[in-house]
Amino acid sequence: MDGIKVKVMRPIFKPEVAESFVLYPYRIYHLRLFYKRLGMKDRVFDYYAYIDLYRLGAERGDDFIDLEEWEVDEKNVMKPLVTEEEARMKAFESAITWGNSRVISWWLPRIEIVREELAYKVFWVYEENGKKLIMDSLDGKSYELTGERKCGNFPCR
Repeated sequence: MDGIKVKVMRPIFKPEVAESFVLYPYRIYHLRLFYKRLGMKDRVFDYYAYIDLYRLGAERGDDFIDLEEWEVDEKNVMKPLVTEEEARMKAFESAITWGNSRVISWWLPRIEIVREELAYKVFWVYEENGKKLIMDSLDGKSYELTGERKCGNFPCR
């Protein structure tokens, strides 16, 4: 196959017969937060942020997810709508909000990026009982694909 190499989040779920797949972009961060505190021991926290590169949403993870390298056709890969800088700022904001709920400090933490990766979540496209469905490869939930292609404010391909 003549394609591009990308890192994907290792799929957990897959339908019995998948016709195709779509790769949805995320930027994953392992951040280390260093808090200085007056009269108390300084604190250090590890934080894992998963930044959705379409909606600029942030999710906290327990660890850095396993990644695999796939060679895929470029048409299966969704292009990010969020820049690398916007994603990094969202990860920092999310980490600070989380960290500040766990420690009292006069100062914002110093943040170190331990690891950062562009990776894609796999969504399987398949047919079942005459319906076209899409399955999230990490939680196994399926959704029916219906209607016309409506992209709203996003570029359609």
